[in-house]
Amino acid sequence: MSLKKSLIKNTGYNLLGYFYLLLASFFSISILLNHLGRDVFGVYILLVSFISIAAVFDFGISSAVVRKLSLPQTTRDDKIKTWKTSFAIFTVFALILFIGTIAILSFLTQTMSIFTYLDQVTISWSILILAIIIFVNHINTHFLNLPQAEQRFDIFNIKTLLVGSANTLISAFVSGYYPNIAFILFVQLIFHLLTFIYMLIYSLRVFSGSDFTPAYDKQTGRELFSFGLRNFIGTLAGQVESQFSNFMLGATVSARAITSFNIPQSIVAKGAGVISQFAQAFFPLSASLLEKDRIKKLKALVLGVEGLALLGGLVAVALTFIIGEPFLLWWLKDIVVVEAAYPVLKVLSFYFLLVSLTPVPTALLQGLDKPQITSFFAVLTVVLEIGFALVLIPRLGPLGAAYSFLLSVIISIPPFLITTSYLLTKKITEYE
Repeated sequence: MSLKKSLIKNTGYNLLGYFYLLLASFFSISILLNHLGRDVFGVYILLVSFISIAAVFDFGISSAVVRKLSLPQTTRDDKIKTWKTSFAIFTVFALILFIGTIAILSFLTQTMSIFTYLDQVTISWSILILAIIIFVNHINTHFLNLPQAEQRFDIFNIKTLLVGSANTLISAFVSGYYPNIAFILFVQLIFHLLTFIYMLIYSLRVFSGSDFTPAYDKQTGRELFSFGLRNFIGTLAGQVESQFSNFMLGATVSARAITSFNIPQSIVAKGAGVISQFAQAFFPLSASLLEKDRIKKLKALVLGVEGLALLGGLVAVALTFIIGEPFLLWWLKDIVVVEAAYPVLKVLSFYFLLVSLTPVPTALLQGLDKPQITSFFAVLTVVLEIGFALVLIPRLGPLGAAYSFLLSVIISIPPFLITTSYLLTKKITEYE
């Protein structure tokens, strides 16, 4: 299969799963908002954000494993060592995160006033179930590295189908009969376990017997951590950027302010996610194209996708200003939330325009073994955002959070793109 056909097929699988999740989220957010109420929905958003935050703490091992398994020179023995070492690392990290989640949430639920919207029984069960979800999700991340490296994105997107459905449509349905956060999280846990079972069966077909079981190899571990830690800082910074404003709004403004900011933020994140689906398929492919006679094809692919991303961003800004407010009113059917959320969405549309240009260069730098470049600019972005947020959120609330997002990327993204272009051109020159 040609490079373009392979990339189109893999991106197609990702986009099918992503658009399904996008459509499911579209219906479920408004239902959850109405069933839980503006304030409890804000608390729910804050709690489930811990799943995304915890997923970051693989210390970049996931990307390192995908890259190692994708490289053309990796032998079967190296793949087995990589798999076993990854399994051992993810198991240890999952246990640490399980304990850490319980400890952190036990503290926060006793100190943050927004948790007064929940009774103590609901809080206690929610903490335990969230910790178990985080444990299982971390093990699933290890399993999902294999189909991504093999470019089997039909298998990779099983998690989108199972867990995505549970987090959206099924949670919305359940909330209509029993609007309790702990019960909703329990239903989501069931689908994380189903994903675990499916991926376990798939992985055993590739690594069977003693090749499957976790075992740490020192040399392989050093290689994975060497790449992973350079990539991890950027990934962590991205999650801090995504979640910091929610925590600050909850601590300094109100639970309702989280709702007013998170809904437009989720719209923008899902829009940027469309480009990320391509980047996810592009990452293992880019690693396999790092050869003298193929690297110019890589450059052509990057330029083509970046042009499409820019066009899509401009269209998104235009649509936001033309039909954004009536769309929110029709969707959410809550004028109070819309009045606060629409100004945020207008500001974040420009943020989306810039951020949509970053997923493919990020994947490219990982393939070039330069994840530290992404990490540097990600840290720069989050430092700028936190600085702006500390000044703007107390004065402007959710709108201040939106401006902090926009101002930070205006400063950081242009030099990031210039640096990426320079490194790719330099790599091409080395092969000539």
